[in-house]
Amino acid sequence: MIKDIILKAGTELKKQYFSLSSCSEKERFDLVSESDLYIEKMIIDDLTRLYPGDSIYSEEAGEIGRGAEKCWIIDPIDGTADFIFGVPYFAISICCEINGEIHEAYVYNPMSDEMYWTNRQEGISYLNGKPIKVSDTSEIRDSLFAFGFSANYKNINRYYDEWGYAFDNCKKGMPLISPALTICNVARGRIDAFIDFGCSMEGQAGAALILKNAGGTLYNYNFSRYDHRNKGIIATNGKIDLKENRRDNK
Repeated sequence: MIKDIILKAGTELKKQYFSLSSCSEKERFDLVSESDLYIEKMIIDDLTRLYPGDSIYSEEAGEIGRGAEKCWIIDPIDGTADFIFGVPYFAISICCEINGEIHEAYVYNPMSDEMYWTNRQEGISYLNGKPIKVSDTSEIRDSLFAFGFSANYKNINRYYDEWGYAFDNCKKGMPLISPALTICNVARGRIDAFIDFGCSMEGQAGAALILKNAGGTLYNYNFSRYDHRNKGIIATNGKIDLKENRRDNK
């Protein structure tokens, strides 16, 4: 059911990628397009029809139907800036939260037709039907890092201040601004670690379960026990010691 909803929304989003009309600014450096709102409404309408008793939390609409045991968390376009700039690295994320825990999750990149999904009961993560696992990289010098920043001087400086050792010693570091898709790329073993102090629940919650079930490790940005409702994330293959590397920089 959820796969059908996300594939339907992805087909429409791919069409709109090639005919984007306009975007606006929610706040400084934070963009929203007409497509965000259109895709969000599609998904909300389908979920409401299928699961009328459930609540929904979506990036643009906020909370709908507060108080239900089951809540669907939606990010209609995770990586809106990429979508607007014409970079085919963005995703639709849908996950189901029951009593504060994520039980199933789906992340779909319509441009590459890559669908990630998992559920808490089975404990296995999949990419287009095939099980995925994190990488075996254990040394910073061999690792590929992703950081969640765009052209914001203050934020870039913060990452360099706090993660200078990783920047200076990893094999390659890159800024990537789709948390859901990037966390899934850690889950599949393409990237070894992702650090983002600003990503929100709707962008990270589903992908976090996908990474966990692929063998990865997650923390909140301050290295506390991971809680998907807190802002910020440190997502790794579980083999790289980022705590030690962050201390080395201080």
